[in-house]
Amino acid sequence: MFVIYRGFYDALAAGDLETTPDIRVKLVMTATTCGTEEDAVNLADFTTIDEFDGVGYVELDCASVVTGYDATADEWQLDFADDDFGDPVAPGSDVIEGMLVYLWVDGTDANDIALGFTTDGGFGVNANNGALDLAVPADGLMFARSA
Repeated sequence: MFVIYRGFYDALAAGDLETTPDIRVKLVMTATTCGTEEDAVNLADFTTIDEFDGVGYVELDCASVVTGYDATADEWQLDFADDDFGDPVAPGSDVIEGMLVYLWVDGTDANDIALGFTTDGGFGVNANNGALDLAVPADGLMFARSA
């Protein structure tokens, strides 16, 4: 499942995603409501984020962010460098359900903008006291096509 939030479309229309945006990623556990609240604009709009709580875990501050419109594919694309959420990372209190991608504005839930959420990509596991890596697909992480 992949959800693109209303916040993504608002940020795109406002031009907030055009110049090297500050993209962050949170891993979330099974109590999250991120997969069911598509109208979210800001992180404060979620009933429960349920961020992963394993010792050593850190939220991902994405590097080498590339955004743009691909006219051939008629889609907006977001990509960034592979990275990790910490090393080592101990198991959390629950398994990792998915990841929440957002635009960091000032570090407050009321202002940071929700972009997308996915449960695709090998989630449903816990950390195992090693590196907790994220390998972004070669063709990018998020796509938005015109209807």
